Amino acid sequence: MTSGTAVPPALLRYRPVVEDALRAAVGDGDDPLIRTARYVLGWEDEAGRPSNAGGKRVRPSLCLLAAEAVGGMPQDALAGAAAVELVHNFSLVHDDVQDRDAERHHRPTVWALFGEAQAINAGDYLFALAMRTLARADVPSDRRTAALDALDRAVMEMIRGQWLDISFESRASITEEEYLEMVRGKTGALLGASLEVGALLAGATPELAAGLRRWGEEIGLAFQAHDDYLGVWGDPDQTGKSNTSDIARRKKTLPVVIGLAHAVAGPAVRAAYAKPQLTPDDIAGVVRALEEAGAGQRCREIARRHEARARELLGVLDLAPRWRDELTAIGEFLVERAS
Repeated sequence: MTSGTAVPPALLRYRPVVEDALRAAVGDGDDPLIRTARYVLGWEDEAGRPSNAGGKRVRPSLCLLAAEAVGGMPQDALAGAAAVELVHNFSLVHDDVQDRDAERHHRPTVWALFGEAQAINAGDYLFALAMRTLARADVPSDRRTAALDALDRAVMEMIRGQWLDISFESRASITEEEYLEMVRGKTGALLGASLEVGALLAGATPELAAGLRRWGEEIGLAFQAHDDYLGVWGDPDQTGKSNTSDIARRKKTLPVVIGLAHAVAGPAVRAAYAKPQLTPDDIAGVVRALEEAGAGQRCREIARRHEARARELLGVLDLAPRWRDELTAIGEFLVERAS
């Protein structure tokens, strides 16, 4: 598997102000929803003890970088940065319920701790908090309205992508094109909106903000293709997730979509996925079939293809070389990371 690359400085530079903005949005107190939000965001463990499990904060960092890249200040987009990260975590809480994942990054998921119904409530709370935070952004009202519209559109596309993803579970086959269109909504929309929101809050033209969004959407496709690769061939100690759970649940991730279309590997994958429950031997057999189909290599090709397309889009945007270089480094990192 890929050995990964160092985290780009831009994804580290904004972390302190992102954490401050998120803490201000969530607030203090002993309310169970606030406590759960602190748990989801990685600041506390399930017993309420201090923790440091907040993840990379890619989306809010992109939001603040976009604000600077268009000539603004990070402070212009702090509310947007907090909002996109809260939306991202709302989606993860709900995804874990739908996918039946009991663990994320070596920690119990919310539904595993409190049940499905309360996890849905916690996710809804994070979404409402995101919109409330962005609605209170201290910028001119036209910028705030445009940013709210951009984030709302992205959430709608993200939910549509999740709908498609679940609908694929009952289909015998899915084309690569169908799968990537689903990913464009489920993953690409929010990554793209993170940049668009930051740019709009900083006063960018709609055209420049849309160009940054399109870069983010392509990077989202590259990110997910690589994530699906890691879901089969990644090291669980680094990714924080099992590399057998997707196959055990018979999910049709990109490697499986590729395997199903392969003349030799396809029948083996279909036979295993027709079973009501897969044994460890079944899972190992599916992985062998995917390797025979070259699915891992194809995932990497797709990830790199969309990262290259993102570079092309970046090249025509009216940005200083520094910002192009930083965005390019982030794109490279997201398709070469080990976790």
